[in-house]
Amino acid sequence: MSTPIEIIQDSVRYSELVSAVVGTVFFYKYKHTHLKYFLYLLWYITISEFLGEYIKVSGHMAYVDEEGFIYNKWVYNILNFITFNTLYFIYYKQLDTKVFKKLIKIFAVVFSVLFIINFTFFQNFIIHSAVAPRIAGAIFLVTSIIFYFIELLRSEKVLVFHRLLLFWISIGLLLFYTGTIPFVLKWNGYMLIPGIHELFLIVYVLAIVMYLIFTFGFIWSKKEQH
Repeated sequence: MSTPIEIIQDSVRYSELVSAVVGTVFFYKYKHTHLKYFLYLLWYITISEFLGEYIKVSGHMAYVDEEGFIYNKWVYNILNFITFNTLYFIYYKQLDTKVFKKLIKIFAVVFSVLFIINFTFFQNFIIHSAVAPRIAGAIFLVTSIIFYFIELLRSEKVLVFHRLLLFWISIGLLLFYTGTIPFVLKWNGYMLIPGIHELFLIVYVLAIVMYLIFTFGFIWSKKEQH
């Protein structure tokens, strides 16, 4: 029988699935904009999460060490690389301020280079979660979201901000990434300690809340203008 923490952890994957399905239903609202890539990313995240769980349970496509620990980190490392770069691309396309766009391009390059250097010299791509790249990626993403809010406040769109899909996406991302950075710092060491998963309850709850916000955004937002 699953423990309460395992039920909450499993709920993250299903909240992702629900959000992706709802996003597909309301795809007509934003299919003509660069926000369409967010839906593609959401489906990729959902598939990757279910794949990661399958690998953990079955042991297929996994690395198993001498003590019997099953590692599926490669799925999530690829996922993090694609997720951050896709989100940078979306914000880059949505913003008009040249300096903001230039900085986001720099963020994407620095994150990608840091990711490659990290797994070339410091961490094992198969058994470790990307710590430094993910923290840097989260900081860069939060900064990009702040750029979006600044530009939103300067535009006429601020009058209808609550009906903008990217506003709700940004709120969800901001809540999750600012709240989980402390856990990323010790992720690799903590995850192998028996019973430690209860400390990560806040990560799972924040993830569920984030996907609920995405879902609400898909439903509540108005159709995007060309």
